[in-house]
Formats: sequence, structure tokens, C-alpha cells
Amino acid sequence: MRFSKKRMGGDRDGGIEGLPLQLMIMVIVAGLGTAVLVGWMGGLSAPEAIASVNGNPTEILLTDGDGDGTFENDDVTLTIIVRDQNGDPVEGASVVLDGCEVRNSDGSLVYGNTGTDGKVTFDGLSVSHYGDGIGFITVTVAKGGMGTDSSLQVPVICR
Repeated sequence: MRFSKKRMGGDRDGGIEGLPLQLMIMVIVAGLGTAVLVGWMGGLSAPEAIASVNGNPTEILLTDGDGDGTFENDDVTLTIIVRDQNGDPVEGASVVLDGCEVRNSDGSLVYGNTGTDGKVTFDGLSVSHYGDGIGFITVTVAKGGMGTDSSLQVPVICR
């Protein structure tokens, strides 16, 4: 089968004329796809996270009443306040205290959960530290979907 030059030239011209139309369609489809993705991503919000953990009091004082080098306080109250990145209270976060032999009045480890106000209060804690100086109680807060925070360390001052 033989093709004439005129026919090949016509096909070539048709291909060149059709290319801009195909390119234009691809640009429009890509633009619409990008607009849909940007609109979808614009509706996403940042995941919730524990943003701040504060304690009250901000420090705990211990004394060495019998002079044996062990500083103690058997009636410590410590309130922990947990907030998210919007400043709202975090309910149901697990709070664990560790360091300076901190214990409940029955000698058990100290842990609890925050209430609707984002607070948990520990009463009647026993805290001790051997030797003068400063110790620390580390406060670890965790909640599923929000992560873990151990940034708060409450100073324990021996005097």
C-alpha cells in the first residue's frame, strides 16, 4: 500500500493541530485535581496534642527534722493541670509522678487521671531526698491520640 505525500502531510498537520487541544485538556484536568486536593487539605486540622503541663505548687520543700541526712515531708499536695494546643483542659489523661521517693500515704506509686477541668490533685504525698540540695519529681502525662509529655519537673528543695 502506498501513501501519497499529501495525505501524510495532512496527518502531520492534524497531529500538530490536535496537540494544543490535548495539552489544554490535560492542563484543565490537572488544575481541577489540584483545586480539589488543596480544598481537601485546607479542611484538615492539626492533630490534638498535649501542649502544656503545669504543677501547683511549683516547688516542694523538705526538712531534715532528725538530722540523719534524709529530708522529708509527709503531707504534700500537688495539683497537675494539663491543656491541649488550644488551651482547653485535657480530660482523661494519665498522670504519673516519679522521683524523690514520692509515694501515696499507703506507700504505693503515685498516678491518676485528669478530670473534665484537666486537673488531678494528689493529697497526702510522702516525699524524701537524701542529702541536701535539689531533687526533682518528674511528671509524665499521656493520653491516647495526644502523645506523651514529661517536660514538667517539680523541684524538691532540701533545707
